[in-house]
Amino acid sequence: MLGKLLKYEIPAMGRKLVPLYAAWAATALFLGLATQSSDSKTEFMVVISALLYTAVATAIFVMTIILIVQRYSNSLLGDEAYFNHVLPVSVTAHIGNKAISATLWIFVTVLVAILTGILIAIGATIVSSDVGFIELIRDLISVQIDWPEHIGIYIIEVLLMVVAGVVKTIMQIYAAITIGHQAQNRTTLASIGAYIAIMVFESTVGRMLLPLFDKLITFDADSFQNFSRIAIIAIIAAAAFSVIYFFICKYLMEKRLNLN
Repeated sequence: MLGKLLKYEIPAMGRKLVPLYAAWAATALFLGLATQSSDSKTEFMVVISALLYTAVATAIFVMTIILIVQRYSNSLLGDEAYFNHVLPVSVTAHIGNKAISATLWIFVTVLVAILTGILIAIGATIVSSDVGFIELIRDLISVQIDWPEHIGIYIIEVLLMVVAGVVKTIMQIYAAITIGHQAQNRTTLASIGAYIAIMVFESTVGRMLLPLFDKLITFDADSFQNFSRIAIIAIIAAAAFSVIYFFICKYLMEKRLNLN
């Protein structure tokens, strides 16, 4: 059932975000073309294109967060909740569906941001008379990089930390929204207050566990060993907090959900 929910949820966000990605790519290419074409473009055009690119990028990141909040709040706590909660789907599947879709689109947005940076470089290279784009790619491929030892493990640990951190942040938002929904009035203000309380809770737990963290990290050991220990602790901590927030959402939806 989770797969069926994802087949609906992921395209629902994509219909709103993909057109914005296309606009973002266009502004990135335009910025790259304007940056290097100093003979035919004025500095005013460069400034305008840079402002346009920044505005579109900011709007997309803000829109992604807004969509994540709206899709969760409206579907499971708001106007659409009556329909969704009568479906033969568990609350666990509903929450997992929203969290997976939100995580996916956050990473897609970050990936598009990286690609727009490449488009800026491509646009700048196209109009540059010094080196062609093909030659630039060949030069980059031929560069010999002295990778540090254990680079593969470093990359995996960093990716796991990023994924765990993103999921934890999403579950923080979901928990705050669900707690705030318990208030009959001013649910938005209550959700903001709940989010602040959650951050205080995490900070308090972190301070309590700091002595244990110091014992696990031996600063006289090699850097790889220290980094791996820090990464494992960060991943476990993020996963633990995510589970706590998940069960807060699950409990409140199953026992305290009020759609009146």
